[in-house]
Amino acid sequence: SYYSLYLYYFIHSTRKNTMTLDQLKMLTKIVENGSVLAAAKALYRTQPTVSVAIKKLEEELNVTILARDQYRASLTPEGEKLYQKAKVILRHAEGLENLAHMMAVGNEPEIRIAIEVSCPMPLVLKIMKKCEKQFPHTQFNLMVENVSGAMERLIENDVDIAICPWLEENQKLESFVFANAKLINVVSPEFPLASYQKEIYLEDLSEYVQVIVRDSSRNPSEKSFGVLEGGRHWLVNNQFTKKEIILAGMGWGRLHHHLIDNELKEGRLIPLMIKNYQNTVPIEMRVVRKLDQPIGPIASKVWNNFQKISM
Repeated sequence: SYYSLYLYYFIHSTRKNTMTLDQLKMLTKIVENGSVLAAAKALYRTQPTVSVAIKKLEEELNVTILARDQYRASLTPEGEKLYQKAKVILRHAEGLENLAHMMAVGNEPEIRIAIEVSCPMPLVLKIMKKCEKQFPHTQFNLMVENVSGAMERLIENDVDIAICPWLEENQKLESFVFANAKLINVVSPEFPLASYQKEIYLEDLSEYVQVIVRDSSRNPSEKSFGVLEGGRHWLVNNQFTKKEIILAGMGWGRLHHHLIDNELKEGRLIPLMIKNYQNTVPIEMRVVRKLDQPIGPIASKVWNNFQKISM
């Protein structure tokens, strides 16, 4: 099992010529970055240093890890198994270091929270205002992300807590529902099809600009959410720019209802109803944390504050 391998590593870690965490980090970086050179740059090491470390690891384990007959670094079948287990060892080692650090310093000096832009910010700030009063000596870093960016930040340990759309189940995460939001198709009254008397079909929109917010994650999903294939697209990096473009009558798209409530009431934006297209999209927002990541006393209280307001 993963845990037996992990135990084996620590039992034998004092022996000479035994694999090290440093070697396992190099292995994972090679796989993640696609080459020894890219891994060396990511680790701020020289290419020969990384190459020698992996070669020694292969000799110590008597296993060929990398297939060297290809341009890009690729794993042998045995290397793939070792890589998967190496990730578990590194995750446990990181958790151990974090736990030790928390025990040493007591309350965390910093709490990092990633927030997907579709989350109603006034509700978030209501809780953060309370947290600021409770923990004046803790620095709170809020990172606003688009689409799957907040979840990626959490998965990659860049933040302690994420508030983001819940798109699929993940057994490695703990979460609870925080708020329900919705996206709605809208246009300005100035948009050419705003007063169109007939039913609007997707093909009617193919010559007009669909404004799309770019996913802020480093590894965005290949799935497209409501993007018109073959149509004209403008990409922006936030909802507020998208809103201004649509208000100017220069395009159409889905916007979060809580961001355009006043514009809808005032008639400056109107719903765009498209045949055979999901014109309103409900979004379940959750507060999320990783199960295998130790959480400090302040982060735990922040988590509880969010949980209380969601009940």
